[in-house]
Amino acid sequence: MESSATGCHPALIWAASGLMGLSGPEHGPPALASGSWVERLDYVVNHIAELRGEPLRTDAAGFLGERAALGGRTRRGSVSVGGACRMAAAADGVLAVSLARTSDVEAVPAWLEIGDLAESDVWSAVAAGIRDQPVAELTERAGWLGLAVGEAVRPSLPTAPCSLTDAGPAGFGRNLVLDVSSLWAGPLCASLLGGFGFEVVKVEAPGRPDGARYGSPAFYERLNQGKKHTVIDLESEAGRRRFLDLCRQAAVVVDGLRPRVWANWGVDRLDVAETCGLVWVSITGHGDDRAAFGDDAAVSGGLWLQDPDGGLPWFVGDAAADPVAGLVACRAAAEALAAGRAGLVEVAMSKAVSWVRAGDDLSAPGAEVIWQGDNWVVRASEGEQVVMAPLGRM
Repeated sequence: MESSATGCHPALIWAASGLMGLSGPEHGPPALASGSWVERLDYVVNHIAELRGEPLRTDAAGFLGERAALGGRTRRGSVSVGGACRMAAAADGVLAVSLARTSDVEAVPAWLEIGDLAESDVWSAVAAGIRDQPVAELTERAGWLGLAVGEAVRPSLPTAPCSLTDAGPAGFGRNLVLDVSSLWAGPLCASLLGGFGFEVVKVEAPGRPDGARYGSPAFYERLNQGKKHTVIDLESEAGRRRFLDLCRQAAVVVDGLRPRVWANWGVDRLDVAETCGLVWVSITGHGDDRAAFGDDAAVSGGLWLQDPDGGLPWFVGDAAADPVAGLVACRAAAEALAAGRAGLVEVAMSKAVSWVRAGDDLSAPGAEVIWQGDNWVVRASEGEQVVMAPLGRM
């Protein structure tokens, strides 16, 4: 097995990252894997630090393990660390199915083309309902209904983790970032941009606050500390006018809405970027209008591990596509700002994961995990490493 860029066996990097303890079966040893993809994400973190002119408080592993560290979460095998996403076998593949919202559960009968769930367990219904159906049909119907599902495949390597459509020179002397995102990826991007000295204003819809407010209070505070807050009804003409007035003062907009939502409101993101001289960062699940969350998008990006005993695949880490996309988005925005260019940055979470995975099959031959003393320990040719708990940011 080749060593990583730092000269360490990839399995030792994995054990030290804090992510190994979040991957694999709930009972028994955590899953061995390569940590090279975490090391590759460190290059993104280091580049952000260079653009800021100061080090960040953690490396990639700290961002990836942050939510689990704050919430005391652990691995659950084919159930996501957060519990809202599960692996399920279809006729010709495996899907990661996210049912994070009440509306997702309510859409399951229509997705599976069955009657009312009545008193049945929704996950049992999903497992039984997709077993004999092809993946293509299931994902197509999920798209119609706004359900987030991802197929467990090993995708081809994207040439870049995101794209930038240049829109001319950026406005001068701007100090405002508008955070029109929710949950994890977008708020992380906006929070990191705040570290560049920008004033960050979090924009929420009336009656529909950021869903992260209902999760770990400590995690929500970590992502949104120092941000100002405002409520704008972007569905109304008056709200959109107010938002566009703010855009004329902004250096960056970060949004996590699907493109068709803006199109339905008559907002052309690239035109706003050009007219206002700003960087508009759009974070989506797959680069289109399909719904996605961090766990299913990570699986779509190829970040999952096969159960060696033939069971359903295991999730890797905690909603990894979210922090990966947030870091990639921040770097792209910071690069555009440093170059003095306005434009539309488009980041697809699944593609960002596939890019950082870089074709790595995630295997770690030449290593073993053992129980030693009071800890799981990874042993490889050049040494041993205790399997660390999720690290988080200090």
